[in-house]
Amino acid sequence: MLLSFTVGNFRSFKESKTFSMKAASIQEHKDFVRESNNAKLLPVAAVYGANSSGKSNLLSALKTMKTVLLSSVKTNPTEKLKTDTFKLDEEYTQKPTLFDVVFSTNGTTYRYGFEYTETSITGEWLYTVNNDREKNLFIRNSEGIGVTKDFPEGKDKEEATAENRLFLSLVAQLNGKTSLAVMKWFEDLRVMSGAYDSDFQKYSYDYLFADDPKSQLALTFINMMDLGFTSIRKADTEDDKKGSLDFEGKPKAGFEPIFDLAWALFPPKIQTGHKVLLKDGSFTEAFFPNDEMESEGTKKIINMSGPIVDSLLNGGILVVDEFDAKLHPLLTKKIIDTFNSPETNPYNAQLIFATHDTNLLSNKIFRRDQIWFAEKNREDESTDIYPLSEIKEQNGDKIRNDRVYEKDYINGKYGAIPYLRG
Repeated sequence: MLLSFTVGNFRSFKESKTFSMKAASIQEHKDFVRESNNAKLLPVAAVYGANSSGKSNLLSALKTMKTVLLSSVKTNPTEKLKTDTFKLDEEYTQKPTLFDVVFSTNGTTYRYGFEYTETSITGEWLYTVNNDREKNLFIRNSEGIGVTKDFPEGKDKEEATAENRLFLSLVAQLNGKTSLAVMKWFEDLRVMSGAYDSDFQKYSYDYLFADDPKSQLALTFINMMDLGFTSIRKADTEDDKKGSLDFEGKPKAGFEPIFDLAWALFPPKIQTGHKVLLKDGSFTEAFFPNDEMESEGTKKIINMSGPIVDSLLNGGILVVDEFDAKLHPLLTKKIIDTFNSPETNPYNAQLIFATHDTNLLSNKIFRRDQIWFAEKNREDESTDIYPLSEIKEQNGDKIRNDRVYEKDYINGKYGAIPYLRG
């Protein structure tokens, strides 16, 4: 589970800002709170803010940290690292970008992070965390890499690390147990765009129609959304594959590359079943191409079903930008409720998303610490982030949980809204 994520000098984030999934000491919806390694954590968090406020940049930072780490093993010693610093202050274009994440996996909580410029890793660290007490495993700075006795897998590998390569990735490549566990957590972290959900169409197709119990769970999830069709099935694609398959339906010898390319260019199709009224007054079920018959919102639910169900089954972390795009608020709420409920989310999966849907701003859907805001500073255009649970009234009291959050937000009480000029 994710405990916190800190980002600095990345896109609209100038100074370091921390996003947290730790539960605050508040009373509402106590059943939402999960426990992991003595930490009380949240299964869902929503990030609100005006356009260009930095919501997407926060989620993109988490994805970029993952990309930099997982690609580091392939980085050549002379290769430049891709950076995206805060560009509205010349001083910051020369400073390193910072990423730091605290998470739990396999019964252990870690804090891992690094700083980097276009040419080098300027800092890197790994700690274990127990009740907010940290134990250093290794630390890297301008003087070199220091490895403690608690990280024996990193011993004698310090000098083998190039300036532009992460030490953790090198140790993991050599099968270090702890470093592999950290790398695995990042590999399992899924960051996706709700606006371009078709990228996951093939993934969800495989999930829905696999000969596996998880297939039934994915179908159950789709049925739970009540999308208006009676059933769902694979489309008949024999015409598309004609000439390249043998009598068993397998690619003929020599046709494998063509077959793979065709399915990459033309993803497998889905049909949805609908009740059709016959002349005699009875009904039959007819199937239609999903792409032609269903709404964009329905197609999005189907395309996202694989990542959602996979996260719920494996206690994964799903990060979605523009989560509400094309979805009715009730569908969005249903997915949120699924993650919030211990009954439907028994393995403590987490959903983190950016949204503009104010219909969800309700004390019946969220705790105050599950609602975050991204707001740009009007002077330097840098992003700040903060949860509703930390906002205070003019008299110094915190926002009560019986407030109408949506009305307050629209009226500018919490900030993070557009500045509209008359």
